[in-house]
Amino acid sequence: MNAKQSIHTSLGELWFLSYPLIVTMAAQVVMQFADRMFLAWYSPEALGACVPGEMLAMTFAAMFMGLASYTSVFVSQFDAKKKKASVTISLWQGVFLAVLSSLILAALTPVGKAIINTFDHAAPVRLLELKYFGLLNLFGGFAVVNNALASFFSGRGKTKIPMFAALAGNVVNIVLDYVMIFGKLGFPAMGIEGAAWATIIGSAFITAIFCTLIFATHTRITFKVTRLAGFYKPIFTRLVRFGLPNGFGFLMDVISFTLFTFMVGNIDTVSLQASNIVMSMQPVVFTVILGLGVGIQILVSKYQGLKRPDVSAQVVKNACIIGYTYAGSIALLFFFGAPLFLHLFIPAGTANGAEIAAKTWPLMKLVSIFVLGDATYLIFGEAIRGAGDTKFYMHVMMACAWLLLIPGTWILVYKLHAPVVWVWSWLTFYAWLTAVFMLVRFLRGKWKTIEVTSA
Repeated sequence: MNAKQSIHTSLGELWFLSYPLIVTMAAQVVMQFADRMFLAWYSPEALGACVPGEMLAMTFAAMFMGLASYTSVFVSQFDAKKKKASVTISLWQGVFLAVLSSLILAALTPVGKAIINTFDHAAPVRLLELKYFGLLNLFGGFAVVNNALASFFSGRGKTKIPMFAALAGNVVNIVLDYVMIFGKLGFPAMGIEGAAWATIIGSAFITAIFCTLIFATHTRITFKVTRLAGFYKPIFTRLVRFGLPNGFGFLMDVISFTLFTFMVGNIDTVSLQASNIVMSMQPVVFTVILGLGVGIQILVSKYQGLKRPDVSAQVVKNACIIGYTYAGSIALLFFFGAPLFLHLFIPAGTANGAEIAAKTWPLMKLVSIFVLGDATYLIFGEAIRGAGDTKFYMHVMMACAWLLLIPGTWILVYKLHAPVVWVWSWLTFYAWLTAVFMLVRFLRGKWKTIEVTSA
């Protein structure tokens, strides 16, 4: 039996690689959920401000995070080829890019505040948005650097390490949320600023964990971490070549959702709160399937490095079994279990509670359809990106964002003055269209011939 015949992949391989990533993403969802739930308890204005502020901060960081996270593809391919020195060199190039990105990101904070001021949100909400975004963006570099550092472990299949690091950081975040938002243990009640500082400290804690593990004696010696530290142009330029379109495509995806969120805020405050509630629940699927998607990306890049696109295709088939089982279950839960979720976000006695619930109910029906499209987009999109087909991904996201979602939402909100359910229907159509593009691209097979780590 030759080497080509002896390489197989299984559902178990994908699952055991991906479940720590899924847990990591799920923990992120729990953290965001806790942030927003605590802020909802603190004041309706804080809840109304946290989602747009957080989305704008994510928008500014998106391209840099996508660029830094692509380090895992290089680590995965070099690890599959047993090239430890190249693994370490790839890590350092990712770190250099992440640090540079962090400085650029912090410098863009005044631009983000100017963007917030262009939207006609209620003055109390806008003031909180400015405070929340300002802190998150100024210190957003921690999340970017963490993407590069995590790649050293996840790219080698050691996904439990990023999982435990993220869990530890999220516990710190949630505890500090409660303490700093409401003013416990001697802290003043800081409201939305307390939530921002809790996020920053939690991210910095994760950075400290990664650095401790990477510079631990065994790892430092085995991978020559300090000896190989430095700039290496061949890998750096290829990381930029493939990672930049990946990051820019991710930026287009995030910016379209961010502008969507801000434009919904101009319908009315109740519609914004209803939209924010379903936007807060949608990540229950998105981030979990994204965790699976990172696993897909790692395995596809691994087998592409070994020149086995047939095995990569089997990885995607296995991903469909896991992904659609989960997304379908959550879609049914959202469709039939809406009241359970509404009570968490709309406590008894909430001002305009009945009106918010009435607008949220039909949006949850749409979300149950939206999440299936989102799952399709992530499964096939992560597969082609793992193989290096990042330019196609970038072009699709640019076209769909600027020619479809953003102008369509603007017309619905500002020209037609459509209700929020129409706007979310447009978002659902957008999700399914991008899903179809990724599926067709995967089936056409161009990704099978792309070389990422070799000239």
